[in-house]
Amino acid sequence: MRILRSNGVALEINDSRLVFDTKPIGKSIQFISHAHLDHARNLSPKNVIMSKETASILKAVGRKGEWTLLKYKEKIRIGDGLEISAKPSGHVLGSAQYIVDADGLRLVYTGDLNIYDSLLHRGAEPVESDILVIESTYGIPYYRFPSREKTYANIVKWVLKTISSGEIPAFKVYSLGKSQEIIRIINTYTDIPVVASSSVSRISEKYNEHGISLEYFSINNDESKEILKQGGCVYVSSFREDLPTDRRVRWAVASGWALRYRYSSYDMAFPLSGHSDYDGLVKYVLESQPKKVYTIYGYAEEFSHNLRRRGINARPISEACQSSLF
Repeated sequence: MRILRSNGVALEINDSRLVFDTKPIGKSIQFISHAHLDHARNLSPKNVIMSKETASILKAVGRKGEWTLLKYKEKIRIGDGLEISAKPSGHVLGSAQYIVDADGLRLVYTGDLNIYDSLLHRGAEPVESDILVIESTYGIPYYRFPSREKTYANIVKWVLKTISSGEIPAFKVYSLGKSQEIIRIINTYTDIPVVASSSVSRISEKYNEHGISLEYFSINNDESKEILKQGGCVYVSSFREDLPTDRRVRWAVASGWALRYRYSSYDMAFPLSGHSDYDGLVKYVLESQPKKVYTIYGYAEEFSHNLRRRGINARPISEACQSSLF
């Protein structure tokens, strides 16, 4: 078992090559953990495995292919003695952590990971493994997020305050994941109508199709434009834009990076993330009890260093390339 590439993961097991969230190598099989562009940019038209939810989102944004759909807890057998299964990663709709069982060894690739429950998804459950490849986006102790409930409350307070002043609260957030969480917050704790941009509406429709209820008005219809003119609503978009209203619009962002960085051109920033914070990543590692840990993305070197201080055999994945894992 060898790792061939660390931009994403390219794995060689016996005569099989598996690539996770990166471009294929020869006749490899590609696995996509979720539909965010940084993980699905090098998507192939064939020999690709993903969840049905991820496939529906990718098709909604114009990607095409003949893909194999893998349900959570199902198994796909490749060659002799190699099985792949998937479990939710808690990140966005359809996001998966992949479990590779080969010759009595287990490797887990988490993809983007969130162990905390949200209004949309259950947090990811740790999977016991021999080798764990774990994302490290927020892999330094600085990133310890406040409880989701506290952040939800602060978002609602800001929305109500902004509306009470005759202005429109608007959020610039990712069209997949964060947008739907903002919509769900407003739906759950208020009766305020939500207007969503075209890209946000397109993906939110997939959430509804897969059983996660979201109530919103698409910017493309006349009713939503009238709502914006009257005010008393929330706008959600993946980019900052001029809205068809004479009312002042106040813009906010929601990102884990808001814990550390200033967004001086925005009226408000909330530390809301679809990733686990530092403590969540450590908790996942401890509960999965791996023999070896390879960290990937974000603060990979720093996170592996901190894990080693805890007595865990951890290295950034760049150090594993072309070497035998077992």
